[in-house]
Amino acid sequence: MKKSKKKTGLKIFLSVVISVILIIVLGITDIVPYFAVIPDMVKVGIDYISLDRYGEAPTKKDILSELEKTEPTHPFIYADKSAFDLIRKEYNDNSYSDYTLALKNSVIDNADALLDDNIYPVQEYVLDEEDSILPISREEINRMVILGCAWQMTGEEKYAEKAVKELQKVCSYDDWCTSHFLATAEMALAVSIGYDWLFDYLPQEMKNTMAEKVLEYAVKPALSKNYLKNWFTWSKNNWNSICYNGIGVACMTFADYFPEESAEFLAMCYKNMPIAFANFTPDGVYAEGPGYSQSGMNSIVTFIATSKNYFGTDFGMSEIDGFRELGSFPAYITTPTGVFNYGDNKDRMCFSPVLHWYASEYDSPLLAVYQMWDMPGQFAPDTSDNTERNGSGKEDALSLLWYNRDYTVETADFRKEPLVTLLNSDAGQELVLMRSAYLDKDATFAGIKAGYNFINHGDLDIGTFVFDAKGERWAEELGPSGYDAPSYFVNTPAGGRWKIYCKRAEGQNTLVINPDMTLDDQYVLAECKFTEHTRTTEGGKCTLDMTDAYRMNGATEVTRKFELYNSYSSLRITDTVKCLIKSDIYWFMHTKADIEISEDGKTATLKIGDKQMTATCHKDGTFSIMNAEKLGGKYEYDDDYSDIKKLTVHLEDVRSAEIEITIE
Repeated sequence: MKKSKKKTGLKIFLSVVISVILIIVLGITDIVPYFAVIPDMVKVGIDYISLDRYGEAPTKKDILSELEKTEPTHPFIYADKSAFDLIRKEYNDNSYSDYTLALKNSVIDNADALLDDNIYPVQEYVLDEEDSILPISREEINRMVILGCAWQMTGEEKYAEKAVKELQKVCSYDDWCTSHFLATAEMALAVSIGYDWLFDYLPQEMKNTMAEKVLEYAVKPALSKNYLKNWFTWSKNNWNSICYNGIGVACMTFADYFPEESAEFLAMCYKNMPIAFANFTPDGVYAEGPGYSQSGMNSIVTFIATSKNYFGTDFGMSEIDGFRELGSFPAYITTPTGVFNYGDNKDRMCFSPVLHWYASEYDSPLLAVYQMWDMPGQFAPDTSDNTERNGSGKEDALSLLWYNRDYTVETADFRKEPLVTLLNSDAGQELVLMRSAYLDKDATFAGIKAGYNFINHGDLDIGTFVFDAKGERWAEELGPSGYDAPSYFVNTPAGGRWKIYCKRAEGQNTLVINPDMTLDDQYVLAECKFTEHTRTTEGGKCTLDMTDAYRMNGATEVTRKFELYNSYSSLRITDTVKCLIKSDIYWFMHTKADIEISEDGKTATLKIGDKQMTATCHKDGTFSIMNAEKLGGKYEYDDDYSDIKKLTVHLEDVRSAEIEITIE
């Protein structure tokens, strides 16, 4: 579809205005030359206002026509009637595998605990510190899924009775907190689940009340044309998918009560939810990282699965580039010891029941087995009145419904999965991931990051890497710091985020060049790409052009070659640097290993427990050890990294360098 020159010109004009304002407000001209930053700020402005809506989305008229033809079979939210029939049959026949038995027990244990009004009373309308009821809304989703699944599976009315109490309470609220629309959307989803999963139990008067509240408290506010207030409607982050999912599913659920409003909002869903798909198109890598992929992925899959169950189609949304691949991202980013936790992500596996949906939809045993590693533990209620703190009852219920019983750990075959892969997103994120095997704690894994520094939850981390071998992580990523640190999310040039050690290049496994030349030790608006990647007979290798990350630091050429070799067991990193002036160059690798450096400084022995690896500096430089802290001191809001050291190579007064390190 061609874009009009008038609209394109308007975008460029608006983006230039936005960029100039940002430059003036942030004082960027005091830090780096104006001419060097302005083109990149214009790009930021263009990206900010460029919204890629789905051109093949159905119109309101199309959806009204579909609604007239649709006679929904309950339940349809998340899973269809056949899935509930299966778990009911397994319950009645007591026919379980070890995995499905654990899931069933978790659901029943959680549901039984919810019956105790002393521990889990119905929730009062109480604002949290952000003046929101979001925790209440999300807890209500948990309770509806757990109680609804238990009732559908067992037929015992005690679970439905408690769910009705919950629904009556939230429908008695004066509002659902539209000032924080995530809370509104999540509450609409909770009430929709209750309506759909308890459809045969609820009295008609209660159904009518639920429909009235959903329309008044959620759908009408969502249809407001105040796009500054309802900014989720055009955003690219996970507010888009969460809000559209919650209200969109509600519009399917209650379409018989208000078809005009439902059709209008559903048309917005199918057209505008794909705006946020830029976070993972075309290869499925989620721009904000593995932890944040869960919330975005869960909402999108919930909407698509529910749409397919309700209409028999998602109107092409699942055919958009990157959606299918998004399901593989949690497994690909997982390492033998956790995940490649770049940015604000924690080092833990990214379990989600939607992986079972993906496994069945696209025939991926890897995803099913990956999710099966999340075996439910022993449930014990506490007095927190919050089911999320007690376990994973909602997730276990959805896993029970979505898990394809044909996939087992014993029969799964992962041979079609790539051992070396390049992943990138239209948001500017790029990764190369190399491994000897999947879901093997003794495998070797090496991952390296390129991409765009100016990204939500991102770090100054172009070139950073992790390395796992022998069941240990030898090259560490530090992950998030405290979100309450001042200006933690101001990631513009000279922003407050770059006054926190673990967000800076010096807190990554990458290079730092002339750190005193700029306030930010990598260029904040840098975008760097891999120039090649390939699988070899003994592993894999790639080359990353990092020049743009250091162009404000006097460098004219910076490349990093990254190779897993020797039957996927050893790592080689080769950095080539050329500078305009005599320069200071640092090579950093953070590690929890004990380090012993040889007398000539060319060899470092790394030890973790009884495991050992050897790092060798083959060309320029020698090894030294530094603390994981700011060069020359500490930042005010830094975390304690006393258990981590930096294996370092430091070159002074050089205009070129070749630093080659092997770890084997």
